[in-house]
Amino acid sequence: MDAPYDLASPRLSSTTSEGTARRLRRARQRLGAQRHDLVVAMRIINGVESELVQSEWENWLADENIRCEHAAMVLRQQGDKDGSKDAAGSGDRLPPQYDQERREELRNWHREYCGSCLADQRALLSQRNSLI
Repeated sequence: MDAPYDLASPRLSSTTSEGTARRLRRARQRLGAQRHDLVVAMRIINGVESELVQSEWENWLADENIRCEHAAMVLRQQGDKDGSKDAAGSGDRLPPQYDQERREELRNWHREYCGSCLADQRALLSQRNSLI
């Protein structure tokens, strides 16, 4: 691409052909530079997008952990009020307005769902601490 115009084709001998070869070479060089700039811009955009997705996930995770803490607090409140324990013996009862089925649903949800949120939060904090 950077070769002189006369090496582009041995048949180019006229001034018009030489000018055309020079213009083509310059045009290809400009296109190559623009292509490079686009690749660099796409890499920057991809980096910004990755940071945005990571930030949104961290915010979502923080919100979910707050939700899990609230659920744990609700589960503990009734156990503290009446001092009794549920069938599993954990003491995580709900206020009387909740029926038994809803209490069990909340307990199961908290056990299954909140464990993964907490593990992700701990992994994130561990990762951040290792960077410091």
